[in-house]
Amino acid sequence: MVDIYSIFKTTEYDEWIEQCSDKAKAQIASRLEKIAKYGHFGTIRDLEDGLWELKWKSGRRVYYAYIEELNILLLLGGNKNGQNKDITKARKILSKKIED
Repeated sequence: MVDIYSIFKTTEYDEWIEQCSDKAKAQIASRLEKIAKYGHFGTIRDLEDGLWELKWKSGRRVYYAYIEELNILLLLGGNKNGQNKDITKARKILSKKIED
């Protein structure tokens, strides 16, 4: 079976995920696999200007952008309690990637 989406990661995302617990890493990996293989995103929110948010009930968030040809760019992650700061940072990362 061919993946529906290709998922790419920013350096900022990689640094964030490394700090997560093994349980959190497994949950995120499972969700990303469902997105890649089946196009099932689960609970999401459109943050406008090309920025999206994967949401978990635990408060965990992963910020991403769609890029052409069914690709996903993971920008950053965080938790609900730091959400405003994380969204601002994710927007900056996305703007930088668009300029490149």
